[in-house]
Amino acid sequence: MTVTSNVTEYLTVDIIGNGILSLAALGSFIYSLVRFFKPRGALYKKMVGCALGCIFLERIYSIVQFIVAGELTEIFQIGSFGNIGCFMFLFSANYGAFNSLIDDRSETLKKYRRIALAAPVFFIAAGVVILLSPANLGRSISCFIEEVLMGLSCYYSLKFLIIPKEYADITTSLRPFHLLSLGLALTFTVENILWVFDPEGSQYWIIIYIVSFLFIVALAPVLHRGIKKWKA
Repeated sequence: MTVTSNVTEYLTVDIIGNGILSLAALGSFIYSLVRFFKPRGALYKKMVGCALGCIFLERIYSIVQFIVAGELTEIFQIGSFGNIGCFMFLFSANYGAFNSLIDDRSETLKKYRRIALAAPVFFIAAGVVILLSPANLGRSISCFIEEVLMGLSCYYSLKFLIIPKEYADITTSLRPFHLLSLGLALTFTVENILWVFDPEGSQYWIIIYIVSFLFIVALAPVLHRGIKKWKA
């Protein structure tokens, strides 16, 4: 296979993959608009909807960039703000809406706070690996920023998953949602690593696009189902 055919294969996979993910994110965002953006609706749900909207903007930008320029720029790109915005919204939702209701900063819950630190440590470590990669420094820095924000968001997702029900009964029904949030962050991390290290073979990208698609499609319905259980 020639270099030209390799490039063509990667571009085709990227355009199709990002196209599928943009449709998934757009569908999830529209679902969020219908279900979550209602008068007196909970701010938490609206923030999650905005996070899904950010994913759509990032993916659609990638498609336009591929079509116009034939590749994504190696330096910092505007599309990176999509992933950054997504996890800023998720972080704000978890920290602002539920953290103070669940974690009273008592000694009893101290061990769970410590265990949850594994999330930011993991994502920041991944960010450092990306910074040390042979990729363009601008691109590596933007990926590192994404990893830091993913780590901050996933700290709360992991903490809400592991705190026992007697301390966090209100969010027990949201554990599947938090698990999906963690999974989505992991897929984005793998994608960042693939991007900066550029391994041969499109099969890695195909797999990560499929997994990301499943997480994006499931996030909003799972959140809606979990919140409905509060009224059951």
